[in-house]
Amino acid sequence: MIKDLAQSSGEITIEDVKERLRAYRRACRRCDELEQRIARRRDDMAVPRAVRADSLPGGRGNSLEAAVEKIDGLERRLRADEEERDAALKDVKKLIDAVGNGKGSRDAKDILTWRYIDGVPFSAIWERLYISDRSMWRKYDRAVRAIADVLNALHSPNGEKNEE
Repeated sequence: MIKDLAQSSGEITIEDVKERLRAYRRACRRCDELEQRIARRRDDMAVPRAVRADSLPGGRGNSLEAAVEKIDGLERRLRADEEERDAALKDVKKLIDAVGNGKGSRDAKDILTWRYIDGVPFSAIWERLYISDRSMWRKYDRAVRAIADVLNALHSPNGEKNEE
């Protein structure tokens, strides 16, 4: 379950946990940017000035074939990034599930899900929960510490993973 998320050696810090939680939103942004670039390239192909024949005077190698090859390359990158995004989403969900089922864990899981999966700003999260910003930050800190503790508990002092 969560064992595969633990690092092979060394203590996992809170900053390490936050970086891993941020990975999904970063991957989403990369996919969105690639989709926008592909759409712009396709729009450029529809405009006659954007696609010039190589043999025409003033043509700078912007042939239709080159434009199609560029779009194909971007689509291949997009597919690879989408696979990476899906893997990051699974990783983030596993990390959030590691928070546990104790008192206040529902709010903590909601905070982490809204922030790192849905991309909701922290200011909107405390409004959704009808709590103060300080209370939200306390719950957030406890949740991130709980994830770091779970990941660190998977390692024995000599760096080997525990079997539990």
